[in-house]
Amino acid sequence: MSQTFDALVGSEFEPGADGVATVHLTLRDEHHGVHGFVHGGVLCTLAHQSAGAAAYSRCRNGQQAVMIEMKINFLDASWSGTLHSRSEVVRQGGRTSVVETRITGDGGAARALVVSTFLILARPLQERGGSSSSTPLGS
Repeated sequence: MSQTFDALVGSEFEPGADGVATVHLTLRDEHHGVHGFVHGGVLCTLAHQSAGAAAYSRCRNGQQAVMIEMKINFLDASWSGTLHSRSEVVRQGGRTSVVETRITGDGGAARALVVSTFLILARPLQERGGSSSSTPLGS
């Protein structure tokens, strides 16, 4: 049996309210890059997880949210402890959702600020001949 990506990373999802989601990650040695501090890809992953959960919480039955853009500002490095990624939908439209994410370390120290955009799909993506596609709402 294979692990999901979230389990492999070690993310812990906290139940949230409508349009809000929080994910926690206790840092391990394998989260560090060659310079000794936590790799930026770990923060990107954490932001993607919490932003996706926030965007999905606003989807109606049968809809999916797929990230199409992410802008991340790395504010400070992390070496140990736990990272906390809190995301909130700041604008929900018919076809897109904009989510703001703040990643903090223990004690609330800011680590990253992220803005991401999700495309709201009318139905789940399905693989077709090696490529995937779907229809956005309103198409």
